[in-house]
Amino acid sequence: MVGLDQNRWRIKLFNPKYSFKEIGEGLVEKKRGNIKANQNLINKKNNYGYLKLPEVKRNKFQVVIDPGHGGPDPGAIGIGGVRETDVVLDVSKIIKNLLSEKGVKVRLTRTNDVDLDLPPRVSIANNTDADIFVSIHANASRGKRRDINGLETFYYRGWRGRLLAKRIQKQILRVSPGSPDRGVKQGRFYVIKNTRMPAVLVEIGFLTGRLDARRLEKITHRKRLAYAIAKGILEYLDKVG
Repeated sequence: MVGLDQNRWRIKLFNPKYSFKEIGEGLVEKKRGNIKANQNLINKKNNYGYLKLPEVKRNKFQVVIDPGHGGPDPGAIGIGGVRETDVVLDVSKIIKNLLSEKGVKVRLTRTNDVDLDLPPRVSIANNTDADIFVSIHANASRGKRRDINGLETFYYRGWRGRLLAKRIQKQILRVSPGSPDRGVKQGRFYVIKNTRMPAVLVEIGFLTGRLDARRLEKITHRKRLAYAIAKGILEYLDKVG
């Protein structure tokens, strides 16, 4: 099953002739079992409806998440007036919550729509002595071409930076079916060039692209992206930890 957008899913059935058993209206299973136990199981499910996130050693790692832009600098303005600053802040806050639940210490460079220059973002990461730095952005194409969509992740140097970028890129592609893979690339962005720890800059889609913009304006897709980025981070920490 693949989610195409908030209200559409594609399902492929294997041997559909025998895929379902006949059941009465409203009857899910014949044995109801322990109602309290079933409710506890529901409560334990991930809030975002995805598979369980990887486990890492609690209280060992520190991560800085950097929502790009802010204040008088809204970043990219997409279809329908969707602003990059709002999208990336939403995604970053959800990432923080997901990682915190796993015992990772997380700091956001900004927690609301305020003006924050590039050097302070780097200083926050370096002064925190973070294990990794992840900057979250959304793209815009020249001429606002609606046919240009896609996801990409940048790192500046080192195998650790590249590994972190690859883990995150793999996961965000999985929750964005149909959006082109623009790859893992080296970049010279200020915030990943001047941080002392492995650092990446993630472009979570084109706000000017017809496919990406329709998704990015919805909180459900922002949650999917946040989950994917958190999973990529945890996979990296587990690998190098």
